[in-house]
Parts: sequence; structure tokens; C-alpha cells
Amino acid sequence: MPHVKKNCCKTFQVYDRLQKVGVSLSHNGMLQQMTGISGSFNSELIDSVRRGKKFRIVGDNVNFNIGVAQARKSLGKSGHMEHWFGSAAIIQNVDFTGLSDIAPQQDLRHVPHTTFLLSNTEFAQEVSHMSHLAAQILVEHFPWLKFAKAAMNEVHYPPPGVDIKNKVIPLPILHKNEQKYADVIDILDSYQELCDSTFESAEVPSQKVHIGGDQLTRERFSGARRLRAAAFTDTERLEGLDPITFELFHLQMTVLNTFFQILYDSQNTESFTLHSQKVRLLRKDADGNDVKNHYDSCKDLAESVIKAYVVEAACEHIGLPDTETVPENIPDYSHMTSEEIQSWLVDQVEPIINNVTKSTRHALNGTYIHEENPDYIYSYGNIVIELGLIYMELCDIVKNPNRDRLLQIMKYLMIVLKGHNNRSKYALEILRLLCYQYALLSEKSANETIYGLFVNTGKTIIPADLQMEYLVRLTKGHLRSMCSNVTEQSLVKRSSSFFGMNEISEHFDKETGTIKRAQKHKRLSSFDDERKIISNLRAVRPFLETPGRKVQSMKKSPKNPITKLALEDFIKWIEFHKVNLFYEL
Repeated sequence: MPHVKKNCCKTFQVYDRLQKVGVSLSHNGMLQQMTGISGSFNSELIDSVRRGKKFRIVGDNVNFNIGVAQARKSLGKSGHMEHWFGSAAIIQNVDFTGLSDIAPQQDLRHVPHTTFLLSNTEFAQEVSHMSHLAAQILVEHFPWLKFAKAAMNEVHYPPPGVDIKNKVIPLPILHKNEQKYADVIDILDSYQELCDSTFESAEVPSQKVHIGGDQLTRERFSGARRLRAAAFTDTERLEGLDPITFELFHLQMTVLNTFFQILYDSQNTESFTLHSQKVRLLRKDADGNDVKNHYDSCKDLAESVIKAYVVEAACEHIGLPDTETVPENIPDYSHMTSEEIQSWLVDQVEPIINNVTKSTRHALNGTYIHEENPDYIYSYGNIVIELGLIYMELCDIVKNPNRDRLLQIMKYLMIVLKGHNNRSKYALEILRLLCYQYALLSEKSANETIYGLFVNTGKTIIPADLQMEYLVRLTKGHLRSMCSNVTEQSLVKRSSSFFGMNEISEHFDKETGTIKRAQKHKRLSSFDDERKIISNLRAVRPFLETPGRKVQSMKKSPKNPITKLALEDFIKWIEFHKVNLFYEL
């Protein structure tokens, strides 16, 4: 809490918050307090349902290593890996009672395959979205575009409730290993029991509850439900747990990983390549061969390179030697509205994006012809911008949820992932989501499911599985403090009190006016690095198309993954899985 000390004319203030629980208590007193608040998560869930709120559940595995020093004698004094499972209930603030609750919306078998493909209109809209993102980048790097900065700050209008902070309720951790279907069934049984007891205590009719996790967790949840398909009662068949979806943070990770798999090669030394820029900018943690474990560093590197390529494409298109040179066709913006400025700038950028995405347009129309004498550097630059802006648009949608935009970008990502890897699990996951959104779910449930994928933290909006990652980190922090006392009983008791401890801490902060001490920025500004990349690219001129231009460290020209997609086979794949999903138990 704030501590003020006066010394002559100076006032010193220290802003700190003491440890949440345990500072002024004995160890035994702390345990008693935790026991007393361990049931608060359940009462909060019941109260929320009684007030007419809905909730969804997200889960993830919690794996941790028990060293020899922490191992209990009764279990054998040897180090080993423990596999547990953590979950959280997320209270939903959106309300779609005005929409139809009739399911299915239509017979999935009769839905045309074109529903799951980007139409010409949708593709044009995607180009417009990417042009808007590119225009924001240009405003950041061209000094003569500063007048457009305010105009390019897009105003979003999410559905009512999305802008309200979601209450996240950690559930007791389970000593279950999701790698075993018997344990997965036990996890779902605990979910079903929680839902039934919550609705009964709240005295409201039972409702279906949306559950999910990463792609592998989603697959195991669905498989466990299929194993119970022949049970006698609705409860035993787990019919209250529906729909089951994958989550968006792991999709973001998959898209970024695809970006690096196509463009990153540790043998590349040319200045326009990702690996070269990683070395030049001393981004040592950005391991493009292991994006999963270096996601933040790889994301920072990718965004810097993407922005630099967008600026370079604009310089080449306009005919500018550098970013400081002012072109001649700047309008008299003093008499223009914000909408007019935004429209003018996006119109200037759209030809660039149309040129970058022309191979995708031809591939989707079935008119793509493979180049006999390609320009390696030009192809590389087009892929950087197209895949990069798709990834950045996905990140933008996560921060500003919009169902229509999300479903549209999902169609784009499905063909990218399928073209890159014919056996892509996430391409199939996206198709599954689209089938549920357009046919299997009611219009009301479809909207609730999409907006249930996001969590408003009060400061920003993040994917639900990223919120779950934070909970896993919190759990592991408590595990480290428990030493050898990691038993099922003690860990369940402690994890049951997470919600109560957080509520007490937040209430204490609010009542005492606690100000948290400011921390140093962990990520430095990348603007200067991006200027260096732009300078390197200006020397190479990647967007000056030169047929036959090759690169010594590249054995073949980089290819847009969409151009590798066999359209007829892709349509057959959609039709096959449509039927499978229609009859899925």
C-alpha cells in the first residue's frame, strides 16, 4: 500500500502491494483462510447464472516436473513428470436472446461448398482490410502522413457486453492426464457435474455449456464424448457440454509458425531475409525453427519485417527514394473529414495489396499459371506482405472481436494452411468451426460461441486459451512454493481458493487506493530497427520485378501456399468432411 515519508521539502512515495495472502498470517492461519474461501468460486458461478448470465469452460494441461528433492517417500524417491489438468469458467456478458434458437440452421449436407470458400466479394473485403492495416503502417513510418494518424484510428462497434470485463473463475485442478481417454472422460464428467449442480442451485433450467481448449484438447474432448454416445442418460452422454471448439491463441501460433516455415531458413544470409534480419538486429531469442517456445520474440521480429516490407512496397509503387521524400499528389487535407482522409489513403494502398495478392486471386479463380522464370526476391516479398497482413489481421480481430470478420479470415487461413500442409489439423479445425457456424448450431448459439472465444481482461481483449495459459503459470507458481507437499488434496484446496484470493486482493487494492509500482518495458521500441530494415530493403528493391533474379542461398523460389492447392481436391475434401461432421456423435 502507499507509504508516504516527508523529509524537509521532499515527499517520497513508495507504491507496493504486499503478498496477497500470508504476510500477516502464520502458515497454519494461511491454510485455514484458504480453506474458508475455497468454495467462493462455486458461489460466484451460481450467483452469475442466477442473474441470467451464461458461462463457458476452457481447459489446458498442467505439466510439471517433480525433482528428487521434492518427491514424496511414499511414491518412491525419484524425479518424474506429473500431468494434471486445469480449467476456468468464464462468465459471458454478451446477450443474443433476440436471435433464433432453432438448430440446425440448415442441413449441412446440402450447404454448397462455396459457403466455405472466399467469394470474390469476400476476397475484395479482405484486400480492403489488409489495405487498412498497411495504411496504418505507412502513417507510422512516413512523416508526411502524420496528418492521417487520427483518421486511421478505426472505431470498432462490438456487440453490447464485449467491452465489459469478463469474470474468470479458476476451477479446482484435477489430477488427470489428458493423454488418457479414461482421464479425459473423468474431466468431462466433472464439467457436467459442475454444470448440473450450478443450474440446480441457481434454480434455472439446464443449458448447454460451451467448452474448449487447444486443438489437441478439443479433439480429445470430442473423442471422449463419442465414447459415451451409447450411454442411457443425457448426463452420461455429456450432452450438456456443447459445442466443443478450439481456441484462437493456438491458431495465432500456428499461423505465425507457418509464416516462419515458409520464409525462415538459417542458411539465408541475404539482407532481405528473416534470418539475416534476426542476426543483424541481434534478435537472438527469435528462433524461427521453434516458434512455439519463442512466440513473443518471433512475433516481434515478424511484425518488424512485415512493416518494413509494406513501407518498401509503397516506396517502390510511389517512386520514392526514401521515407522522408514527400510525393506530389498529397491532397489539401485541411478541408477533408477524417472519413475522407481515411478513404483517400486506403485507395492509395489498395493497388499495392492487389498486386501482392494477385497470385491468390488467380489460384482461387482457377486461372493461376506457374512462372517459368520467377524472381525469387519479388516472390519472397509478396509472401511476406500477404501472409504477414493476414496474421496481423487475425491479431487485430482478437483485440476487436467481430464475428463476420473472424469467419471471413478463417476461410482465408483455411486455404493457406491446407495449401502449406495437406494434412493440416488446423485447416480441418477451421472447416469444423465453419460447419457449426453456418449450419449445425442455431444462430443464437453460433454468435455466443464465437464471442465466447474472447476474454475482456479490463485492459485489453485476449483469446480464452491465453487466459488459461496465465492460469497455468499461476498454478505452477503455487506449486513451486509447496515443495514436497504437492498432493492431490493440498493442490485441489489451493487451486479452489485462487478466485477468492484474487477477489480479496482486488477489493483491498480498491479500498486502500493501492498504486502498483511501474515496471520497465520488457519490449523496447522496434521503430529504429524497422528503419534499418527499410534501409536494407531500399538497396535490394525487392518489388522491382526482375524475371530470373535468383538468390544464392535459396535452392528454389518461395511459393505462396495457396498456389500449391489443388482446387478440385480441396472441394472434395470439404464435401467429405461435411458429411462426416453431419453424422458426428
